[in-house]
Amino acid sequence: MRSHLGCTGSLDLGLLGEGTQKKLEQIAASWLEYSPEPPSLVVRHVQPDDLPPLREVAGELLDFLHAVSDSERAQIPGGALYYQDGMTGQYVRLKVWTGGFLTVAWARPDYARSQWEAFHNQPITLVFEPFQRLNGAVSFEGNPNASDDLRRIIEKTAGEYSQGDYAISCSIRRVDVTLNDVNADALTVINALRYMAKEGTLSGEIDVSSFRAGDLEDYCRFAFRAGETLMARPMLWSDTPDTPTVPAEPVAKAA
Repeated sequence: MRSHLGCTGSLDLGLLGEGTQKKLEQIAASWLEYSPEPPSLVVRHVQPDDLPPLREVAGELLDFLHAVSDSERAQIPGGALYYQDGMTGQYVRLKVWTGGFLTVAWARPDYARSQWEAFHNQPITLVFEPFQRLNGAVSFEGNPNASDDLRRIIEKTAGEYSQGDYAISCSIRRVDVTLNDVNADALTVINALRYMAKEGTLSGEIDVSSFRAGDLEDYCRFAFRAGETLMARPMLWSDTPDTPTVPAEPVAKAA
């Protein structure tokens, strides 16, 4: 399980003049502090208070950036701060790009742009087992007893949540499995499917997410294609809208 709550990250400020460094040292802040070697903003150890943390973090970041001169800000290498709300699970990135440009993005898991890699039972980080939530559908050719074996595996969960809904149907040649918010150990299910399926017949996908807030970085998707098992992590951040902005109407010529 990753450390996933609170604020993390840092910002490289690049070369700063002596006057600017003094200004940064005098800024009063709760979450962020200026570190002179090398010039950067880092996250402090914070005692919780009654103020909304995201508002504080964003406000302090702007205070520090505002104290940097225009010419120095244009040379900032950049960095990012990440804040995760422990109650809602909302994960926010405040990214300062090269040149001092600032963008704010809320994490949204997206597999459309993910990079896939082969899975051969190598060690991987997943959502902590008691909170794993499985969704997906797979199909394979296997032993008629496969459906009963899968039911035992799914129902023998160490999870802390209801098992959700699942359906397993078996015909003479095919076994079809549908998982909907099932609380079961992901790797046990994945490896059971690979073992039960006749070689080259397993197809489909299974998403591994979480029943609790704060595990987005440990989400994963497994895909079964042409005899291979693949895995991918979701892309969490996008700095541009999904749809292009509608161009404005042409400006009318002055009379």
